[in-house]
Formats: sequence, structure tokens, C-alpha cells
Amino acid sequence: MIRFIKKAARLVYCTIRSHRLLHKYVTEHTEKERVLVMVHSLYGGGAERVACAVASGLTRKYHVLLLYMQDKGRMYPLGEEVRTVQVPPCIGWNRVKRRTAFFKRLRKKVRPKAVISLMFGMNRYNALTAGTGLTICCERNDPSRREPEHMEEIGNYYETADLVVFQSAAVRDQFSDKVRQHSRILPNPVSVTCTRSEQTAHRIINIGRLTAQKNQAMLIRAFAAFHRAHPDYTLAFYGEGELRDQLEELAVSLGLGEAVAFCGQTDRIHEAVADAEMFVLSSDYEGLSNALLECMMMGMPCISTACSGSVDVIEDGVNGLLVPVGQEEALRQAMCRLAEEPAFREQLGRAARESSRRYDREAVIEQWIELIENGEGDSGRWTEQSVK
Repeated sequence: MIRFIKKAARLVYCTIRSHRLLHKYVTEHTEKERVLVMVHSLYGGGAERVACAVASGLTRKYHVLLLYMQDKGRMYPLGEEVRTVQVPPCIGWNRVKRRTAFFKRLRKKVRPKAVISLMFGMNRYNALTAGTGLTICCERNDPSRREPEHMEEIGNYYETADLVVFQSAAVRDQFSDKVRQHSRILPNPVSVTCTRSEQTAHRIINIGRLTAQKNQAMLIRAFAAFHRAHPDYTLAFYGEGELRDQLEELAVSLGLGEAVAFCGQTDRIHEAVADAEMFVLSSDYEGLSNALLECMMMGMPCISTACSGSVDVIEDGVNGLLVPVGQEEALRQAMCRLAEEPAFREQLGRAARESSRRYDREAVIEQWIELIENGEGDSGRWTEQSVK
């Protein structure tokens, strides 16, 4: 009973606070048009990083309100002009219906020029409440890995949206012609706080959630074989996730000891990895890895599995190395090549930095502004010509 009372009190507090912040936002921000950005939380993965970057960049033209569902703290930098509001939590039954009602009231009150949502949950609420402002849903992963019924549900929501933003053509082409005809491919806006150090250590790094999708277990096994020929190298993981204990146990069972480190999350990731010799992405699937783009922009030699997104940004042997998904031996060979061919390794790093310029945050934000200004809200749709 005490726990229920505390939970109810927290719900009342958050609801009152959210409504006060929303009222303040509406009454004080009247000089420019308004844009809402919706994301699950402000802490953790790539979607959260992109949401903060897009919201911050759009303040040059709009009043931006960033809505988030779960309060886990904030990990990524956010522009001072961005206002943030937590969606009031729901307890009990029929949460989707009640949250949908909340978002409908919110859109009528704020009257935004556009509502941008990232990931499935927020995309659902954005599509369900379409009608006030341009409805823009953003797919941030590879939906082919979901159940067919879930994929169909996602497609239905995307057909309702005014615009759907994808990270790659491969992901976009999994959806119906109706979705593709009002879609746009936009890369992640990327910025880094430093470049790769001139003096590097024999460190291999992986950045991302410790989860099955990222297949860090394969990387550990490949590194164990690599380490027998290159015992002076270490492997460092930056990120947290439900598989951390299992991955630590795997490293110990393979006799790697202190050669593998789990460094957790840090808000100074670029400085933390600047001395690394190479970055490795071992994922089974991705939308488009922010970590990969950022390491490329830093000028770091990168190896990635040939998953969605990576194949769009890496030209194998030119600005990085691609290995087949799930191929442990191919990954070992790629790490050996970079370790044993320093001139080739540095050549890849220079090419990666140059090729990643098109993902520069300022350039991508300009594309977002163009998208918002040229899109048609409510009953409007982009045409097939708009995709090209």
C-alpha cells in the first residue's frame, strides 16, 4: 500500500509539473514557429543522441520542445534553448489510450509546425495523433529483425505519417510503396569533440549497448584468437546493457583477463577513445551506427560487419573494412590486417575522416530544416520526386 501511495504521489507530481512546463513553453515561446521532438529518454542509445542533436540544431529557426517518456537522466549535450518536458507516467490499464489522449491535447495546445518522433513507441503516438502539424516518424533500426506482425503494425503507422525518415535505402525499401512515396533518407547528424590522437596505443574499442543485437560475444571470441598472435593489444567496451555479466564471464573463460575491459558509459566518449588504434562494430544488424560515424569522423580506422547502414558509409578497403555478419574468423583476419599493416591502417583513418564530412551536424540540420519547410502537414504528402 505504501509503495502504491508513493507511486501515485509521484504520478501526480510529474503530471502537475509537466502541465506547468508546457503552459510556460506555450506562453513564453511565441516569436518563432514551434517544433516537437519525441524520444523515449534522454539517456543511452543512438536514437537519444540523435534526438538531442536534432533538437539542439533546430533551435536556430524554431522554438523546440523535447518530450521524453522515461526520466533516466541526460547523457548527451543539449542546446540551452531547447525546452524539455517529461510525458506524465501512466499506471493501471489502457496506457496507450490515455497517452494518446495526452499527445492529442498537447498538439492542440502547442500547435507545432512539425512533430518529430524517434523509435517505435514514440512513432506510434505521433502517427495516432496526426492532424496538427507535420507528422515525421523516424526509423532508427533494421525492422526486418522484428516479428512479421510487428513489422506490419509499424508499416501501418508509417502510412499514416506525413513523412518517414530513414537512415538507409536498404531499410526504407523494406516498406510498402505507399510509405516510400512519402519518405526521405537523412543521415545522423554527427559532431565530435576531438580527433584521434597522433600517438595511439594498441587498443581496440567497441562502443554501444551490451545487447544481443551488437554481438559483442563474437568480437570477444575473435579477439581471443587475435590476441594469441598480438598479446600486447587490449579490447575495451564502452556502454552498458543486459549482457554485461555474460560478456565479462566469456572474456574470463577465454583467459583474456585484463586484456578486455568494460568501461561503462561516459559523457566524454571521444576523449576516452582518442588513443585507440581501431574501432570494431560487430553488430548483427543496425539502422546506422552513430558510434561508427563518430569514430570515422575522428579519423579512426574502422572495421564493421556488413550490416544495414555500415554498407552505406564504408567502401571496403577504401575508408574502412567490411566483414560478413556473424563471421568470427573474417573479423579476426581484419583486426590482424590493421594491426600488421600500419600504413594501410592510417590510410583508412584519413579516408574515413574525409568521407564522413557529409554527416557533419550542421549540414544535416540544414537538411532537416529543408524537410520541415517543404513538407506538407495534415493531409499533405511528399511525392516520389521528393525522395530523389
